[in-house]
Amino acid sequence: MNLIKHVLILLLIFTKFLAFAQGELITFTVLSGALSGLGYYAYDKYKCKYQECCTDEYIPADLDRLEYSLTAKLYGQQIAHETIINALRGHLENHNSHKALVMSFHGTPGTGKNYVVQMIAKAFYKNGVQSNYFHFFNGRNDFPLQRKVDDYQEELYKIIFNGLQQCERSMFVFDEVDKMPEGLLNVLVPFLDYNNYHKSTKNSKSVYQNKAIFIFLSNTGSTKIVQHLKNLWEKGKKREDTKLQDFETLVAGGAFTEKGGFHHSDTIQTSVIDHYVPFLPLEEVHVRKCLVRSFTDRSVIPTEEMLQEALSYLTFGPEPLNLYSMAGCKRIEQKVATIVYRKQLESKPID
Repeated sequence: MNLIKHVLILLLIFTKFLAFAQGELITFTVLSGALSGLGYYAYDKYKCKYQECCTDEYIPADLDRLEYSLTAKLYGQQIAHETIINALRGHLENHNSHKALVMSFHGTPGTGKNYVVQMIAKAFYKNGVQSNYFHFFNGRNDFPLQRKVDDYQEELYKIIFNGLQQCERSMFVFDEVDKMPEGLLNVLVPFLDYNNYHKSTKNSKSVYQNKAIFIFLSNTGSTKIVQHLKNLWEKGKKREDTKLQDFETLVAGGAFTEKGGFHHSDTIQTSVIDHYVPFLPLEEVHVRKCLVRSFTDRSVIPTEEMLQEALSYLTFGPEPLNLYSMAGCKRIEQKVATIVYRKQLESKPID
């Protein structure tokens, strides 16, 4: 209501000014023009109090919050942590970026790829993953058929273009890329490449694309990641001493040759992916931290017996060393819930 009052006061001042300056009655045309202009101004400002807008209020991009979340809740992924934070800070601080930021997360299931995306969304957008500017695609569900790849490409192009029209700080996440039809992601290359603006192939409209963020999630390359980490361990190199350079080329090569959305994809051939981020397989020490957090989230302090029971449901490999959880922390939530429920039943007095 305060904004409406201010608009009415401005209208009154504007009207009196025109009357004084011209020495004549305000014409209906002038008054209508003033009302229209100020009315649009009022609506444009007022609407953002009740609906999401592409502004700093709704897109705080709080990287300090993200770094805190990664430090507190992401286990055993120092390479991913450091690479993602540095990439995002560099992208946001470069006001003259020549391209969108493109990252590709690779690793075995349960290592934190989706979990990190949720953290990024919460840090970037006031509404988190529910933001109108956060676009999520799942390869298995959204693009299931190879024979329909042309239709998928056309639809995906429209979504990306319209999303950037709506907000140039949009984020596009593609999960289970390894389940996508081959060739689908080629349609993205014009949006990912070194172009300030992208002109629509359907009309004369253009969108600014260099503030956008694209993230791909995939299991491709994970076998090579596990094998290479095991080889480094056998040579005496500690996990904490590994670096991005130990894995990045390996991951890109694996993604390009393995079946799925990246297989012989233009997104790799044209070098538009800025960072290949390895998510390393989790060891027992990391899974234990996941378990403790899961128990404490249910207000339970776990005993060693409870932790051992939960660990007994998980499979470790590869043989014969069995260093890494084959499903990471992915299967623990329901196991913990079952253990907690059973313990609560056992502690109840018998009537």
